[in-house]
Amino acid sequence: MRSLKIPKTDVSRRDFMRVSAMATAGTVLVACGAGGEPAAEAPMEEAPAESAAEAASDSGSMYNEAPRLAEMVANGELPPVDERVPVNPLVLEGLDGIGNYGGLWRAGFRGQADHFALNQVIIRGILSINQELTINPMIADSWSVNDDATEYVFNLREGMKWSSGEPFTSADFVFWFEEEMKNETLTPVFPGWLTSPVDGVNVPVEMTAPDDTTVVFKFAGPNALFHLEGGVVLSAPVRSAAYMKQFHPDHTDDQAALDQKIADAGLDNWTELYTDMRSGRHENPDSPMLYPWILQSDYTEEIVNCTRNPYFWAVDTAGNQLPYIDDLSFRLFNDSDVHALRLVNGEIDCQSRHIRNTDLTVLKENEESGDYKIQFWRWTAVYGVHFNMTTNDDRRRELFQERDFRIAVSLGFNRDEVRELIYDGFGTNMQYGPPVESPVHHAKLSNAYLDYDPDAANALLDGLGYLERDSDGYRLWKDGSGERISWTMLGGAEISDLSQTFIDYLGDLGFEVNYRGVDRSLSIELHQSNDVECTTSFMDRNLVPLADPQVWVKHRNINDRPWCNAWTAWKLDPTNPIAQEPPAGHWIWTIWDLWDQIRATSGEQAQADLFKQILEIWSEELPSVGFFGELPRLVMVKNGFKGIHAGNPWDCCRGVYEHIIDNATWYWDDPSMHM
Repeated sequence: MRSLKIPKTDVSRRDFMRVSAMATAGTVLVACGAGGEPAAEAPMEEAPAESAAEAASDSGSMYNEAPRLAEMVANGELPPVDERVPVNPLVLEGLDGIGNYGGLWRAGFRGQADHFALNQVIIRGILSINQELTINPMIADSWSVNDDATEYVFNLREGMKWSSGEPFTSADFVFWFEEEMKNETLTPVFPGWLTSPVDGVNVPVEMTAPDDTTVVFKFAGPNALFHLEGGVVLSAPVRSAAYMKQFHPDHTDDQAALDQKIADAGLDNWTELYTDMRSGRHENPDSPMLYPWILQSDYTEEIVNCTRNPYFWAVDTAGNQLPYIDDLSFRLFNDSDVHALRLVNGEIDCQSRHIRNTDLTVLKENEESGDYKIQFWRWTAVYGVHFNMTTNDDRRRELFQERDFRIAVSLGFNRDEVRELIYDGFGTNMQYGPPVESPVHHAKLSNAYLDYDPDAANALLDGLGYLERDSDGYRLWKDGSGERISWTMLGGAEISDLSQTFIDYLGDLGFEVNYRGVDRSLSIELHQSNDVECTTSFMDRNLVPLADPQVWVKHRNINDRPWCNAWTAWKLDPTNPIAQEPPAGHWIWTIWDLWDQIRATSGEQAQADLFKQILEIWSEELPSVGFFGELPRLVMVKNGFKGIHAGNPWDCCRGVYEHIIDNATWYWDDPSMHM
C-alpha cells in the first residue's frame, strides 16, 4: 500500500492548514437569497503601444487578437476582431497580469464518459461563481430578480456570436425552450430546475424574449435558487438555433436531407439524431459553441483536441481578446498509473482531476526533472460510503435501511489509523457536511459517530438480529439460509487501496465485501439499472450546499452516490422501470418537502435555517457514512504556466474547482516552447 510522505523540505500539514485558513478567511459564500447586485467586472485599461500578448495592432481596432486569428483576418477567413467581440464584452483580469498569446495546454481524460475532464476546462454559464464565491455575470451581461423570486431577467451581450459566427440572441433561448423543453418527444419529463413548487406540484416556468438581448423566466411560485441551478451558473443549456433547426422536422427546409442524416448515423428517428447533434461539448465537434475553446475532434478518440474560439466574448483589461492559449489536447488513459507516469514525466501541463493524493510523494520527488510544481488547494471532499437502501436484493435492502447498521459502520472504522497509514496524518475526521466556514455548517452532523468503538458497533449489529456467524467469523443472514452476509462495493480505481482498507474493517464487523473498480461509464450504467449495492467515493459538492445539494436531497441524480437510488428515480419519473416509491412516513419525504420549501423561500437566513433541518435529519440517520476530509487537493502546474495560484477552495460544485480562476486568462511565459 502506498504511503503518502511529504518531503520535509516542503509543505507540512501545519503549513497546509495555515494556508487553508488564510485562503478561506473572509470568504463570502454565494448569496443563496433571491437577489443582489452582480459584482462589477474588471475595468478596462488603456492598451499599451505594444501589448504584452504581442497583439497590438496599428489598424485602429478597439481590441487586439491572437496572431493566429490576425493571420486569418488578413487572409479573409475571419471578420475583424472588433466585429467578432460583442459591444459589451466580459472583462477579465488574470492573476499574473496581461498574458502572452499562443501555445498548447495538455491534460488527460479517462474515457468517453469522463465528461468532467473537458467540462471543467471549457464550459461557461449564464452566470458564474468567482474566487470570492459570489455570483457574477458570465454569458449574461447582467441579471436581476424580483422580490418574491418569481421572475428572473437575463440581459445578454449585444453583438455576441456563436463560434460559427452566427449571432447569439434571445432567439436561441426561445428555440431551446419552445422546441426542446416543451417537446414531449425530446423531453418526456419536464426538467425540475425549470419548475417551481406550488401546492405540492412542480409547475413549469414560462419563458419570454422581449427583445434580442433579454430573456425572462416567469415562475408560477417562488424559485429562490434558480440563479444557482446548473443550467444557469454552470453551463448555458442552449444550442445554436440556426444549427439545430436542420435536425428538427418542424424547422428543416429539406426533409429528405434530414432523413438521409438519420440513415447515415444509423439511427431510427429524428429525436435520436437531434439528441446526438446537440451534444456539442463531446460527441459533435460541428456544433457551434460559446466556450473559449471549441472541440476539434470526437470525444471517442485517443487524443481530443480543442482550439481557440475566434468569437469568444471576453477580453483582458488591455483589450486583448481571450483566451491567451491557442490549443488544448486531452490524452486518453485507462490506467491511473499511466496517468501518474505522464505527470511525473512532465507530459501534462496543468490538471487536478485524476491526480491521486497517494501519488504525492513521487510527484514531489520528480518536480525538478518533470519541470512542474504541485500546488495545494483546499479540498472540501469527504471520503465515505453509500449503501443503496433501495438495492434490488431484499435482504441487503433490509440491512442497508437500518440506521443502526450505518451507525455501526461509522463506529467500526478507525479513521485516525487510516489517515496516518495512507495520508501521513493529513485530513480531519468528519461526516459529510458543509465545511466550517459555510453559513449552513452543522457541527452535530460533522461530528456524529466518529469515535472508533468496535465493541459498540458489534453490539448494534447484534441488536439487529445478525447474531450468527460462520467458522470464518462472518455474520449470517437471519433468514436461516446459512449464507454469510456479503455485498459488492463499487469505486474508482484511484481509491482502491483506501477502499480495500475500509473493506478490512467491514470484515472485522463480520461482513464479506468484494471491491469492484469501475470506470465512470460502467458505473453510470449500473446506477441507472439499479444494479448497485454499495459505492465508496470522495463526496464533494458541499462548499456551496444550496447550489448543488444532490447528495443530501437525492431528488434528481441517479448516476452516483446511490443511497436511495430507486427512490430518486421515482422522484424524477415514477414510470422509470427501477422506480420505487418511498414508504409512507419515511424521513426522505421530509427532506424532499424541506427542499421544496427552500426553493420557495426568499432570504438567505430563512433558507439556511430550513437546510439545517435537512442536515439535522442527516445527523440522526446517516444516509451516507463519512469518514474524513480536508485533505489537500493537488493541482499540477508546469513551470512557466501562468495565471493559476495555490490556496483556493476546490469543490466539484458549479465550477468551484481550479478553473474558479478563469482559465481564459492562463498563459505560457514562453508559448513558443509549448506548441
